[in-house]
Amino acid sequence: MNTQALFITLTALMAALALACVVPPLLRRRAAGMGNAAATPQPRLALLLAVCLPAAAAALYFQVGRPDVLTMPPALLQAAATPSDHGPSEQDIPAMVERLAERLRSEPENIDGWHMLARSYSAMNRYADAAQAYAHLAKLLPQDAGVLADYADALATAREGKLAGEPERLVERALAIDPQQPKALALAGSAAFAKGDYARAEQRWSAVLAQLDGDSDFARSTQAGIAEARARQGAPAPAPALAGTIRLAPGTPAPAPGQVLFVYARAADGAPMPLAAVRRNAGALPRSFALDDSHGLTPGTRLADVPKLIVGARISASGSATAQPGDLEGETGPVVPGSGGLVIELAPRKAPRQE
Repeated sequence: MNTQALFITLTALMAALALACVVPPLLRRRAAGMGNAAATPQPRLALLLAVCLPAAAAALYFQVGRPDVLTMPPALLQAAATPSDHGPSEQDIPAMVERLAERLRSEPENIDGWHMLARSYSAMNRYADAAQAYAHLAKLLPQDAGVLADYADALATAREGKLAGEPERLVERALAIDPQQPKALALAGSAAFAKGDYARAEQRWSAVLAQLDGDSDFARSTQAGIAEARARQGAPAPAPALAGTIRLAPGTPAPAPGQVLFVYARAADGAPMPLAAVRRNAGALPRSFALDDSHGLTPGTRLADVPKLIVGARISASGSATAQPGDLEGETGPVVPGSGGLVIELAPRKAPRQE
């Protein structure tokens, strides 16, 4: 088994163990509470903040974090090896992790190994041990914002979800290094919300949301957190999103990998400058989209204040926000704010005619 396959197998099995520990109690709690018609929003909010956002932040880290740590060094591969020819079994995992930990005691500078150990402990719900491993990593990589955010997450989880104190200080250190570090922003928002600083929570979570695919579970949970923070400030709820599907016009070739998708809304009558926009990897089409006030390009943008909007999309081969010949683009006709079920068909942009 090659090193990446072993790591993926190890991670998948440990994730299964973690789910086996967490899911049944949640299902029992849900079943017990289904007859309670007097349930209040506060427990649901606590579940969002204590479970959904940190878990989504962890998922985001694996998406945009450090793919370079997927390779297990040969010495660690040997330390984790088992006599079986069929890969590690569920019963092998704790022993494999302990062999990894033992090996690292004699390799304190092995950054990849310490990353793997910290993640393994987290997957096994051994958060105090994970925090110790991340603490060691933080000494090796004091300027790595992702490591500091993971350290804060593990430490807070080991302390029953409490971010106050050292976890919050680690989050602020991470943001001082990288103000856009997604997990640090998500945790900073949770810390601010817990202290009643709802404006700061909204700001931090909005900064996370700007980095996300609007169709992801993480984006939806972050939007729910932002809505709750706005409600706690007495702010009006955001207008319903403009939503729909982007697809290729018949006969249009699929975009090449790595191209960039822009989705925008502009006033149907007025300046052509977008009022709201998002930038995403193009990915596969068709795909759904959503635009709301949180995607406004200027503070205080309210799409509901514009009677009619044009919603458009463009796939850029160059990644430039300026339209160029050869880009794929398309727009809707005028629609009212909050319209759903929109369809945008993309076709090659034509070069302007020479007079």
